[in-house]
Amino acid sequence: MENSKIAKHRRLKFGALAIGLTAAVIALIVIVNAIFSALAQKYLWIIDMTDSLVFSISEQSKNILDPYRSKEDSHIDITFCMPADELDANYYSNLVHNLALQYEEEFDFVHVNYVDIINHPDGIAKYLTSSVDSPKTTSVIISDGGTDSRLIDYTAFYTYDQQTGDIFAFNGEYKYTSSMLQLLGDSPIAYFTTGHGEKVDEGKALWTLMEDAGFDVRKIDLTKDPLDKTAKLMVINNPLTDFIGDNESGTNEIKKIDDFLNNYQGGLMVFMGSETGELPELDALLAEWGIKFEPMQVIDYSNAIDVDGKMISATYTQEGTGSSITTALRELESTPKAIVKNARPITLLYERNSEYKSDRYTSTVLTTSPEKTAIANPLGEGDPVTNEQFNLMTITLDQRYIDNEAHLSFVLATGSGYFGDDEYTSGSKSYANRDIMFYAIKAFARKTVPLDLKFKVFSDTKLNITKAEANRYTALITVVPALIVAGIGIYVYTRRRYL
Repeated sequence: MENSKIAKHRRLKFGALAIGLTAAVIALIVIVNAIFSALAQKYLWIIDMTDSLVFSISEQSKNILDPYRSKEDSHIDITFCMPADELDANYYSNLVHNLALQYEEEFDFVHVNYVDIINHPDGIAKYLTSSVDSPKTTSVIISDGGTDSRLIDYTAFYTYDQQTGDIFAFNGEYKYTSSMLQLLGDSPIAYFTTGHGEKVDEGKALWTLMEDAGFDVRKIDLTKDPLDKTAKLMVINNPLTDFIGDNESGTNEIKKIDDFLNNYQGGLMVFMGSETGELPELDALLAEWGIKFEPMQVIDYSNAIDVDGKMISATYTQEGTGSSITTALRELESTPKAIVKNARPITLLYERNSEYKSDRYTSTVLTTSPEKTAIANPLGEGDPVTNEQFNLMTITLDQRYIDNEAHLSFVLATGSGYFGDDEYTSGSKSYANRDIMFYAIKAFARKTVPLDLKFKVFSDTKLNITKAEANRYTALITVVPALIVAGIGIYVYTRRRYL
């Protein structure tokens, strides 16, 4: 009986010890996990093994922003309008927040801040005097530490499918890097002309495209506004009435544009489709650059994405200066379509009329199909033109050396007033229109453009590792914890046996 009691006492003792040890191990695991999670959050212990590096800053961004590391006046504040724990409670805001912390970790001039605008609305008062008008809790304010800032809702860090409206890609790196580039750089001016019925929509695709390229985008009325010396680009988007030329009033818009180009300040982009009639003054200026918008409309039933043949899928030029704009697009495994809606053919005068010959060089960028399936119907009297390949986008370059330094002016002409519309430059980005304009800007107007920062599709979150690496990771995750538990078990068993 006494031996039975002793055995029972020993079982209770060892059972209690085992339960206590098990509880201690579980508690230790919980504590270690909590500590590790806190440290991982603080020091960004993240390994991004996705194929497109969805959750990381790419080398392209680092290369673009590297020059600003050594500048004393470089300063970027990323301010979130809600506390950090609330940001991390939502998957999508957490991705935006986490990427901002990576920028702070990578670049010493980037600082992440938080303002609870519900309880402390005055915390962002200094930004309200600039571009920030109506901040919300979901707003992200990126500023230069002063009054210049960009207000972005965290939903704008994502790309949405136009058909379903669902999020399908993360565009956070592009948004952060392009915004910082605008604030850190010299931000040359890009003008949109007004007063002639042009399409000038602030916040729309073509406008934001210029902002993303690092320009300070403004409207200009050439009848009264002077051109700033820092202007590098002028955009004439689908005008309906003519510009003012030489006249007795002294107002001469054409001369202002001509002086802007002849002073080698930058370039001119002209978008004119079949809905635009002849504009004698502007046409005369463009003729000096070897460009003539023909009074016709191009129809191509074989190479259009609509049944009317008006939304033409253009052909990329393979040779000449114009081909350099589309080189990267043509090298893709699946070349995206460039859509030219309500197209108007462009004639290059230097090739056909010696009267306009000069040192300027003209080249095509986009054309209709080489199969010559397109037809050009006259907008007025005349017969249709067939059996030709029509130019839809051209570029004219004028480069001269002044004091041994190259100075470049250019005119990019596009036979459509819809080329830069949201329908063809946003959404799922299945069209090449946006990239074509970006490459043109990079090549001829502004060198630092974050072209290589593509949106990162969530379906590409597969691990980009070899089978051998996968086996090692599997062993690390499954075998090592098992060995630790086994070791603890052996230790407990041994101690119980010899107690």
